[in-house]
Amino acid sequence: MAKIFHVKTLSSSKLFKNILVSFIFLLTFILIYFSKTDYFFINKLKTVSNTYIYSITKIVSIPMNFVSNMSIQIKEFRNLKNQNNILREEIMRLKKWQTLAIQNSSENKVLKKLLNATDNNLELIKTAAVIQRNDLLFAKIININAGIKDGLRNQMAAINHRGMVGRTINLSKDHSKILLITDPNSSISVKTVSNEIFALIKGSEDGVHLVSSFIKNEKMPKIGDLIVTSGSAQIFPSDLLVGKIVKLSKNKFYVLPFVDFNNIEYVQIVKSK
Repeated sequence: MAKIFHVKTLSSSKLFKNILVSFIFLLTFILIYFSKTDYFFINKLKTVSNTYIYSITKIVSIPMNFVSNMSIQIKEFRNLKNQNNILREEIMRLKKWQTLAIQNSSENKVLKKLLNATDNNLELIKTAAVIQRNDLLFAKIININAGIKDGLRNQMAAINHRGMVGRTINLSKDHSKILLITDPNSSISVKTVSNEIFALIKGSEDGVHLVSSFIKNEKMPKIGDLIVTSGSAQIFPSDLLVGKIVKLSKNKFYVLPFVDFNNIEYVQIVKSK
């Protein structure tokens, strides 16, 4: 009996081993099959993607690339337009500077001639320092440290390196007052350099410009004409620099003096030789 049971046990064990081996073999085959199948599927998917999806993506991206390129070109065009505007403004500025340079060059030639003529026609009496200013609303006067003992007399011309400053008044032994040409009570006989239009000018209400009070023969000068003393009133020597015409108004013209009256430190008292 025991022998028969042992034989059956061996047969069952052998059968189990055979089944297990077969199962493992089958499982291995299935895994290998599905692995191969998955690899094939992936390759197939890649092929389809490369063939169709890439083409579709490329077609879809064409409008986007076009819009992007257009945007870049528009930005570049705007940059070029801005640069052109900057260059155009720079050219306009350079042309203005060129015009001013030509005008200044012409004026400098005239001024040199006038200065040479002035040096030859003037006698220097005294160089004096400004010691006090009395620039009131209706009076433009400065005080200097020179007077009668220095040879000064009333109604002598006071100038500096830029032109006509005023005339001497109220002299004492050591000091004098200069009535500036910008004072409304100061009247100067002048003429234009270009065509010798004669006129009388005085200080205007703004305290900066000079305005004509009389024009001989009512002949109006031009803006930009240079004004010098005419010498006809026999108070000031002729050809002293006064200023430049900057404005015309009806029967009047306005002159901007060459002298900077806010920065006068020294004056020269002169008379004709």
